[in-house]
Amino acid sequence: MVVNASGRASGQKAHLLLPTLKENDTHCIDFHYSLSSRDGSSPGSLNVYIKVDGGSQGNPVWNASTVTEGWAKAELAISTFWPNSYQVIFEAVSVQGRPGFLAVDEVHVQAHPCRNAPHFLRLQSVEVNVGQNATFQCIAGGKWSHYDKLWLQQWNGRDTALMVTRMVNQRRFSATVSVVDTSQRGISKYRCVIRSDGGSGVSNYAELIVKVRPHATPVTHLWPRRRATASPVSHLGCGRRAVQPCIVLHLVLAPV
Repeated sequence: MVVNASGRASGQKAHLLLPTLKENDTHCIDFHYSLSSRDGSSPGSLNVYIKVDGGSQGNPVWNASTVTEGWAKAELAISTFWPNSYQVIFEAVSVQGRPGFLAVDEVHVQAHPCRNAPHFLRLQSVEVNVGQNATFQCIAGGKWSHYDKLWLQQWNGRDTALMVTRMVNQRRFSATVSVVDTSQRGISKYRCVIRSDGGSGVSNYAELIVKVRPHATPVTHLWPRRRATASPVSHLGCGRRAVQPCIVLHLVLAPV
């Protein structure tokens, strides 16, 4: 894909769509890209989206807007598992009055994790009651830098700021994030995204299940109470004329 940004209005877009893919493990898509102009100003931006199961395109998981020296290389570490499918979308966006070229070339699908972009392990679903804190843990393999940006992305494309990150060992790190909005019952989906110098990594989508706390139901207890005096009840064998007094059962409702 090559886009000539000369003479175009700001915000005009061109797209390159890869075929829909299905994989059962983390794998890598690498590509080369270029942004060039005569005066060194940026002609626009390149964005990459990863759409899962025909859902929302959302916000980009990778982007570039700085002029490159020739061709640069980037990687996408995609952790999407069977039977889920995904589609990679490349987007070029022009800026008015900025002549130049935006290009993407040599896109390769590799059946192994990326060399430079970190990849995520399977993200687990979380289940809480309404009003409780919900926390996702994103665990990734690869080298982590303090300059990396790591965040949580909802199914509708909105991004959630992240994260507390810690090293597990030299080749693995984890990050946690709390989801604030658990005020309503429902099911929503989230995934982890990381942007590093080598490219970007995305996890599978996991569910946040928010349930209504079950209400306490009253339990009926039978409390025996001895009555000192009672009316004569001849056929029960108790009363004034009987040898033993009557036992009367009172129903008491006690909440749990």
